[in-house]
Amino acid sequence: MRGSTPKAALAAIAVLTMALVLAACGSSGGSSSSGESTAASESSAGAETTASESGGSSRRIATAKKEIGPYIGRPSAFPVTEKLKEVPEGATIDYVDCGTPICALFWQLLGPAAQTMGVKVERVKAGSAANTVSAAFDSVIAKHPAGVIVGSVTMQLWSNQLKELQEAEIPVVTTGITGAEEFGIEAPQASNRSSEEEGRLMADYAVAEMGGGEETDAVFYETPELTFTTVVGEAFTSELEKVCPRCSVRIAKVGIEEFGNTAPNTVVSDLQANPETNLAVFGSNEVAGGLPAALQAAGIEIETLGNSPAPTELQYLKEGKQTAGLGFDLPVLTWTLLDQTAREIVGQKLTGPESEGIPVNQFLTQKDITFDPSKGWTGYPDFAERFAKLWGVGG
Repeated sequence: MRGSTPKAALAAIAVLTMALVLAACGSSGGSSSSGESTAASESSAGAETTASESGGSSRRIATAKKEIGPYIGRPSAFPVTEKLKEVPEGATIDYVDCGTPICALFWQLLGPAAQTMGVKVERVKAGSAANTVSAAFDSVIAKHPAGVIVGSVTMQLWSNQLKELQEAEIPVVTTGITGAEEFGIEAPQASNRSSEEEGRLMADYAVAEMGGGEETDAVFYETPELTFTTVVGEAFTSELEKVCPRCSVRIAKVGIEEFGNTAPNTVVSDLQANPETNLAVFGSNEVAGGLPAALQAAGIEIETLGNSPAPTELQYLKEGKQTAGLGFDLPVLTWTLLDQTAREIVGQKLTGPESEGIPVNQFLTQKDITFDPSKGWTGYPDFAERFAKLWGVGG
């Protein structure tokens, strides 16, 4: 809040009152003294206000640094805390693929997880269009699998089929889908709670660690078809307003069909139309696929912060072509999805971060990419051994 503090205002009133008293007594320098005193009091009030604002700003930045501290240089907690009491050996579990590169990576990671556990997973491609999603879930219902894992497919497009699956008592586990709780999904992974947390953390990071600081003028790119990006964007905006009243943020949209296609052109055109923007934030880092070359061609230099960088964006980080990213541990999340499905199949209660749908996160910059980006990021390189032990199939 700008303006004089109460203490400064009282000081100014006291000085002005004294000046008027001196003038009334016929002081030869009454008029000049009054002007000088008033000017001095206004200067004092202004300085105290500036100091107050500066102090508040410092406290907010210090708080932001404290909030992101547990996610810098180390990963957050491993999500699974208790052993699986019974492995549903031989069970067939369907994986419904949303059609993005991240969903394809989920599929690649599910294979080794299923092999380790001793179950079978089958892929059902759904895409993001209403007709393809509906057809995909109709085929799932016809197969009657032991469980279903769904990645980032808008809930409203298959809510009717979900009811059929629930009536058949087939466990359905989701990731990257907002509002899943409202449809009776137990412990949806990477849903509203984690999306809100990611948006909040990214706003804190933007102010505390990136070049714009309290002069941040950000654009947040959301993808409507990936509903979690809207939640991340809302949380980012709310937190940025809280920790940095002088900062600004606007929301822009990039459709899922633009990924790997026209997304770079869309972002470049937006930045050209808004040259004051000094930070680009991606609700899904997949928006940035192909962006560094497009920015270079357009002569645009801007800091970038992405949510859940995939192998392509991790390579950008390694090469210094992306500033930072909030790493999302896809390998651990994918194995957690299978773990949760197995527990629901055998009727075991979820515990720990898994029960809250909280994934493993860590802020990543160029110095953190000491691994092969093509294999994705994990905060727990020994995750396979950890899960094998939890499943009772390790040596």
